Amino acid sequence: MQQFVSLYQANMEGGEARSDLIRVPEFVKSSPDGAFRGLYFSGEQGSALYGPMVIAFAVRKARDLLFEGCDYAGVEIQLEIGGRRLPQLPVASELERLLAAEDCLILINGNQYKPTTEVLGFQQVYDDTVKCIEALKRLGIPQETMAIYATPEEISLEIHAGVIGLEGSDDLDQSYYRLLGAVGDIRDSGGRASKASLRTVVVQSCSRDYRVLLPGSNHPTLHRPRVGVGASHFAYGIAAFSDFCSKKRTQQESIQETLNWLKFVQTPLPPVPGLADKIRQMPLPPWPGYARKGGKSAGGQTQTAGAKAASGRFQPLKAEITESLAGLKQQPKTVPSISTGLDKSLGGGWAAGAVHVITGPRETGKGSLLTQQALLAQKNMAVLYVSYEHSLREFATRAAAMTGVVNLSDLLAQLQSNASAEQARKVYAAALERFADGLGENLVFSGLEANRGEFSVADLQQLADMLPGDGDRLIIAESVSETALNEDFAGNMRALRDLAGNGRSTVLLSVHSDIKCGKRPHFIEEDDLALLARYQRFCSSLLVMLSEKVNLRRFVGLLKGQIDAQLVGSLEQRALQLAGGKRLKTDTFSLLRLLHSRNGRRDMLLYLYQPDFIRFFELASTVMSRS
Repeated sequence: MQQFVSLYQANMEGGEARSDLIRVPEFVKSSPDGAFRGLYFSGEQGSALYGPMVIAFAVRKARDLLFEGCDYAGVEIQLEIGGRRLPQLPVASELERLLAAEDCLILINGNQYKPTTEVLGFQQVYDDTVKCIEALKRLGIPQETMAIYATPEEISLEIHAGVIGLEGSDDLDQSYYRLLGAVGDIRDSGGRASKASLRTVVVQSCSRDYRVLLPGSNHPTLHRPRVGVGASHFAYGIAAFSDFCSKKRTQQESIQETLNWLKFVQTPLPPVPGLADKIRQMPLPPWPGYARKGGKSAGGQTQTAGAKAASGRFQPLKAEITESLAGLKQQPKTVPSISTGLDKSLGGGWAAGAVHVITGPRETGKGSLLTQQALLAQKNMAVLYVSYEHSLREFATRAAAMTGVVNLSDLLAQLQSNASAEQARKVYAAALERFADGLGENLVFSGLEANRGEFSVADLQQLADMLPGDGDRLIIAESVSETALNEDFAGNMRALRDLAGNGRSTVLLSVHSDIKCGKRPHFIEEDDLALLARYQRFCSSLLVMLSEKVNLRRFVGLLKGQIDAQLVGSLEQRALQLAGGKRLKTDTFSLLRLLHSRNGRRDMLLYLYQPDFIRFFELASTVMSRS
């Protein structure tokens, strides 16, 4: 089939021409400097797209980080003009003007750079390319089906369209961008594209309006051609690689580069089995840049969902709302909690990509709630459970009790009894096996065996980075001491917020505190205000768990202003039904006081808590208010 490509060159009349693919070498020969092509090929008619997938990695200067249309996870960028730091970045037009000033500095994580100073150099480009190639190989894409090209400041991969098996569709750019998100570690950070581990990847390299320097053509500012490289060039290290890219080429050598590229894209190759279906299932990251009213995103698609609800730029509210309208209309993404009532109070569940704090005295069930939450969530996402007070044996025993086969208190007593120890061990083993059979591969537990000491966000980040897969993840830090958190409270909470801010991670943190159950728990009082002043700016929700002196009669009295024996009886009956007829001496009624929820409302929820089965059953709720 005849295919066409758009060609661009500054000195060309009109700056652009549509050409048959086979005539590209003639174009490079006649215009050896700055000859670019459009990213996708087209047929004679129709809107179907063709051509190899391009993944580019480029040196990043300080100003590039401001105009790339994406975020960098864990990177804070500020502007300094005349020695004064701006509290917020301005909009792009104002930013261009400020960057032209001689006294303008860009602060990246506190380090000062001139706008044209390199922040991420060619070594980083080289390293990121190697990591991406390995990620592509893990998907079954052989390296010989990739054409690799380089200039002194950029390395790009062109993956043969045949092996991907998706060309000829109208949404080829979306399919390629899904794959780029997976192998380039591009994530959704509140509806905005965010780079994670591969920071030199060019996020726009799958966008329809992206232009690629043709192999053999000289870069317009570097005055060196884009040349093909192979696996052998990577084997000798960065210095030899850079020297090879920096050499001048004769005209014949340059034209040969173009001819080799044309042969590569025109040679048919079979698709990798199952790869196309796998790509279709990959999440589509947000396109780089903002989708403005009536405009298109960089990928040529209107950004209708998940747009970031705040640009972070200093601009009029009307422009901010117009720019963020699509995101504001959408309901925030959530992770389901342990019950529908708590989901409702939270505004749909735990807000994804955010920090949630659960606090309260010891022995109120915080660990049990998080265990139940982890086992529920691991069915659909990767879960990291880090306990600062429990071992693997403790966690497994408690989790096995959730199967309902064993009563934890009775079992532990029987294991120590000479008369019944053998039978208890068999019951215990059966419960463990049943628990293990119900687990998938998504849950990772790290407890006291790791001997990690006190709470550290850096350790938590390293463990989170080791989780398998590229999808959403839940990170649980259980039994964090208030003393450890207080050593650098603001710094620790900001670091947790950054950890969650990559768009994929939701963080649940349980903290031991000395909070008492007051006489009026359905009111927000002075101690609650102190908690809110401490946590509210850092977390999406704040949940206080209490069980001291809580009973059904008292709760009904709070709810109705008087004791209603009929309602008390109906709640008792509901508790018995939910527990499957199993009521134990250790059962208690717990209050979960949702003091703060960005997307929900302040509610007090009543649960039956069964410590011996490590489970909660929701019974009723009431709205909280200021006293």
